[in-house]
Amino acid sequence: MRGSKDYSVERDSIMNLVSKASELAMEKSNYLKDMQKWEKCPALFDIKAFGGKNAVGDFGENLVHEWHKAKGIASAIIKKGHDVHSGEKKIEVKTAFESRIGTFWFNQIYYADPKTGVTKDWDCLIFVFVYPDRVELWEIERPENPEDHFNWNNGWSWQKKGSEKLDQSKWKMIDCLPTCELGE
Repeated sequence: MRGSKDYSVERDSIMNLVSKASELAMEKSNYLKDMQKWEKCPALFDIKAFGGKNAVGDFGENLVHEWHKAKGIASAIIKKGHDVHSGEKKIEVKTAFESRIGTFWFNQIYYADPKTGVTKDWDCLIFVFVYPDRVELWEIERPENPEDHFNWNNGWSWQKKGSEKLDQSKWKMIDCLPTCELGE
C-alpha cells in the first residue's frame, strides 16, 4: 500500500525499550528490595505483596483468635467495639509488618469510634509484630492515658524500630511464633 509504513519493527523496538526500562526500574525499586526478605515465607509474602487493604488487619485478628483457641480459650472475632472476644477479654488487635527500614507502624488505635464518638469497649490491646521469620504478640491493658504510650496521627499510633522499643514494664510478650526457616 502506497504511503503506509511498516510499524512492526518499530513497535518491537519500543516494546523492548519498555521492557528494559521496567527491568532497570525494578532493580532499583525499594519495594522489590523489601519484598525479597519475605520470599522464604510464602504465606506472609502473599499477605504483604498481594493482600487487599484489610488483609494485614484480618491476618492479625485471625491469628489472635486462633492462638487463643489453641490455648483452649473460647474466642470469637467480633469487630464491634473491639476485634476479638477471648475468655473475659475484649481485645483490640493491631498488626504491622516490618518495613523496608525495619520499623513498624500501628495506627488507628481508637478509644472512641471516630464516626459516632461512641467509646470503644476493648480492655486490652495486642500488637502483632510480623517479622520475616517470626510473629510476636505483645499485650497491654487498656492504657488510661494514651498520650503516654502513643502519638496522635488521625487516631493514636505507634511507630518505632521494633518490639524492643515497647515499655517492657507495661507490655507483655505473650508469644513468639516462628513463621519459616530462613536458613533453607
